[in-house]
Amino acid sequence: MSIPLGDRRVQRHAPIREQVAAILRDAIVNMELRPGQVLVERELCEMTSASRPSVREALRQLESEGLVESRNGRGTVVAAPTREQAEHLYEVRAELEGMAAELFAERADEQQRAELRAAFGSVEESALRDGRAMLAAKDRLYRVLIAGAGNPILSEMLGGLQRRVTQLRALTLTSPGRPTESLLEIRAIMAAIEDRDPAAARAAAIVHVEQAARTALTFADAASPLLPH
Repeated sequence: MSIPLGDRRVQRHAPIREQVAAILRDAIVNMELRPGQVLVERELCEMTSASRPSVREALRQLESEGLVESRNGRGTVVAAPTREQAEHLYEVRAELEGMAAELFAERADEQQRAELRAAFGSVEESALRDGRAMLAAKDRLYRVLIAGAGNPILSEMLGGLQRRVTQLRALTLTSPGRPTESLLEIRAIMAAIEDRDPAAARAAAIVHVEQAARTALTFADAASPLLPH
């Protein structure tokens, strides 16, 4: 399968490796690079206009994030999480995001709360458009939420986890009705935070992740190409 081309050439104002990794990560999230697809270095160089050493460094970074895998005899392929792996990822994600919401409700200052409201406004707007726009808006909201939690270790752990579940998060928002459900769940988190109720914020965040997990695992049960049995 040929790798899709597009306007993804790197810019020179940031480390090339990071730019290439970002380009490939975006292509994986948008399913332009499909789970199980073999990644050919020559094609990736053409896709990004980057050198082979930069592409290799980017692939190593994505492998550390769990988005690609090196397989003996097949080279590097786009990772395809199994149903069991998805269950494990969502179990951990629920607890960590619940903690983040709880700590934000306890510790966030007024500026951080204002930033979270603005980020949620973007989520509301994006819910009327498409899953890709909503995913980007939710990424912004999570960044504000995690920063306001005031725990750098939690931030580091969630950052790595969010990268691991990138494919799954994108997949859930393609399910009919899921963007609206997701918006209502996030609204419940916001309400608890506005009430300065840490326990309620934690509970609402856990419910949100559990619902997303239920949607993702439904795809697995239907023999989704992303989550093979």
